[in-house]
Amino acid sequence: MPRELDLSKLSQFEPDRKRSPEPQRAPVGAQRHVAAPKPEDHPWPSREPMVDGQISIKAPQHVLARFKKLCKEDRRTYADMLEILMNEFDRRAG
Repeated sequence: MPRELDLSKLSQFEPDRKRSPEPQRAPVGAQRHVAAPKPEDHPWPSREPMVDGQISIKAPQHVLARFKKLCKEDRRTYADMLEILMNEFDRRAG
């Protein structure tokens, strides 16, 4: 006959409610960089669907080549570089 399951050992896996992690704040004046979340920040992938969009940009070849070269040299995706450029534009305009 099988043994009865001992469920009392499951309590060791409950989260510790006594200590809550303090949110980390960036130092004043620190630049904000776009980076992928660290594994320790999110130990499991999100179950929310990814919300991506797509655009097509028509531009002269030399402009597109320059943008692609910039992304490749900085090892960024096109979306990351576009966001960096827009943030810098907003910073200078505002």
